[in-house]
Amino acid sequence: MAEPAWWDGVVEGVTRYRTEHPTNLTGAAFAAETVRDGRLVGAVGPGWDHRTICEIGSMTKTIIAATLLTVLEERDLLDVDRPVHTLPGMDLFAADPVKRQIVVRHLLQHTSGLPHFQHYTEWPATACNDPAGGPPACADPDLDLGPTSAWIGAPGLTNECVSTGRACRPARTVDLDTVSAHIMRTYPVTTSSPPGSAYTYSTVNYIVAARIVECLVGRSVNLVVKEKLLDPLQMRDSFFVAVDSGDPVLDARLGEGTTDDQRARIADLTLITRHGGLPPEMAPGPDGGWDKLRRRWRFVNPDGGMYSTVGDLLNFLGMLREGGVFQGRRILSRSIVGLMTQDQGHGHTLGFGFRRQPTPYGQGPGTLEYLGYKMTYFWMDPAAHDPLLGVFLSQRLPNITVNTNLNDGMHVIFRVFVPAVTTGAFGWQTAASASA
Repeated sequence: MAEPAWWDGVVEGVTRYRTEHPTNLTGAAFAAETVRDGRLVGAVGPGWDHRTICEIGSMTKTIIAATLLTVLEERDLLDVDRPVHTLPGMDLFAADPVKRQIVVRHLLQHTSGLPHFQHYTEWPATACNDPAGGPPACADPDLDLGPTSAWIGAPGLTNECVSTGRACRPARTVDLDTVSAHIMRTYPVTTSSPPGSAYTYSTVNYIVAARIVECLVGRSVNLVVKEKLLDPLQMRDSFFVAVDSGDPVLDARLGEGTTDDQRARIADLTLITRHGGLPPEMAPGPDGGWDKLRRRWRFVNPDGGMYSTVGDLLNFLGMLREGGVFQGRRILSRSIVGLMTQDQGHGHTLGFGFRRQPTPYGQGPGTLEYLGYKMTYFWMDPAAHDPLLGVFLSQRLPNITVNTNLNDGMHVIFRVFVPAVTTGAFGWQTAASASA
């Protein structure tokens, strides 16, 4: 199938932006798909092409949501209003009268009231944090995977100190069971937003969701994701563990068989922070920068740590567009697809952001979308005549919590790429594309 002329305009627009703003966009891979025009893929920047692998950040959450719903359904437990503390292995919420109110829906919709990034001085006193003292600092006697930051609320990024029951250890050096248990015991529910009352984004909702998967299946969540979704959807370049740890027991439990070729295709991270260094909430690796391979990590980072490509992500979106079917095989039930694609309130489905009204960038009502921390994005516009799928992957890190320049990072996505794709695919002009 020949590429339509409008796609040339999309590629030209992203290329022009990169030429004019080289420090804000060193490279990107991007794609769109409709039934009419098929799959369209482009890339800009040295070393970038359709096979480039990126950390997709919070877009990982949609994959975890689909996996959790599948595992619950397989065990006749698919009741998203079921209290979390009643599920196997989740009784850590049982002792707290507020946390007892948290149900599965709240985790997947960010309405649990669990907090996100906060400076340690604003965090309650715990065995691993003294808000009146110095910044939390802990070390593992066997591993140096980088320092801890002074921020708490996203263990993989902050490498925060978590309690093992005997000592405090950096989050990256312990497993999901330990990190999630620490979260369930010590993370407070925001008093102004009790469970179910309001949308309050917290990445750790999905760490708890991943714990449910592990407790139900008895295997590492990343291998359950691979079995239930990645392999059936032929997402061959999607994984969580880039490098084996060297511990044969751990690697047997976590390893995904990632190859040297795949590791070589993982893109570097470009800093577009105001000061040119890692943002304060993000703990560096042992060499002082971000370790894109996450060498020797024991924590699989289910809330934001998946690697993927534009083609793999289109496979996932395409399966949802087809009602849960991929290449004639049912992957997700109609019930799960409904939960993931239909408005569940609070501006979200159970897995995606949901737009009730047209977006400022041209997408129509009912658009499903998710943005990743490192400036990655995908969406599905369910236009009745031909649903539009879109993916944009870069590896650009802005300031988020302090002195934010997030808009600088998002400009190319929402003022250049999305409007151009929407205009081209649907044949109309948006306000955003007219002013970009």
